[in-house]
Amino acid sequence: MKLSTQNHFLSDYFGFERSIEILKDVGYDTVDMSLFCMSDNPKSIFLTPEYRNAAEKLKAHADKIGIDFNQAHAAFMYNWKKAGEVEDRVIPDNIRAFEICSILNIKHIVVHPLPCIPYYGHEDEVKALNMKYYRTLEPYAREYGVKIALENMAATEPKWGHLVPGSCGSPEIYIDWFDTLDSDQFVCLLDVGHAAIAGIEPQDFIRALGHDRLKGLHIHDNDYRGDRHALPGMGKFDWEAIMKALSDIDYTGEFTFEADSFLGNFSREFKPEAAAFMAKIGRHLLSRYDYYESLKNK
Repeated sequence: MKLSTQNHFLSDYFGFERSIEILKDVGYDTVDMSLFCMSDNPKSIFLTPEYRNAAEKLKAHADKIGIDFNQAHAAFMYNWKKAGEVEDRVIPDNIRAFEICSILNIKHIVVHPLPCIPYYGHEDEVKALNMKYYRTLEPYAREYGVKIALENMAATEPKWGHLVPGSCGSPEIYIDWFDTLDSDQFVCLLDVGHAAIAGIEPQDFIRALGHDRLKGLHIHDNDYRGDRHALPGMGKFDWEAIMKALSDIDYTGEFTFEADSFLGNFSREFKPEAAAFMAKIGRHLLSRYDYYESLKNK
């Protein structure tokens, strides 16, 4: 299994080209391309007419240093309460993100479900809204040769304020959404942290989605209460059980960290060392996956 991580925090400090150099140097096999800048940085190169040139330049640099991109994450920091935001910004940004993915040869991109109305108590309405949204995006994703990855989310229960399963937030909801879309243009990506704060053990969610549906991961840790995106081992997850579950379903995707927020705690000079430490954690976890795989041959 290949080891990957998002380049979000490193690219904020070093730029996209240097960020993937660092990740290559410290031992990552591939990179999750963070396109968050398309919603939270109005000066992003990907929002200018130069976006294609920027993507082509990044792809050429990745080829030169010997690393590629396994997946991407579309922007999601929008003014969701603003009238026309989805039609005027969100959908056009996603279509441009698909085009960027085609240039970078990325196979799937995470597109969060629309959070325009409270989830809890409006489950059917939210599902109908998102079925329309994803089907609007589907032909553009097909045109650019990239699949849309759904992601399990958590929601805040309004009366008590605690987290509960949100859009795709339980195996049953996730499978229902995925099967309703009923298209080879969609895949399932599991965020193990979101699973836990919605009250579901990651290993149980992995097994529920199974081999045929699960094609991507967001790997991080937490205390089952907050979406902390901590390093594995810094929370309460049973990582041995998680790695065994991935082996049990014959998972064929990459092991992709979404745990790099801790890099912000270190000086610019030390960030590559911190990224290397995260990679070592990843290699250790992959060794446990390899162990369970080896048992199948005995």
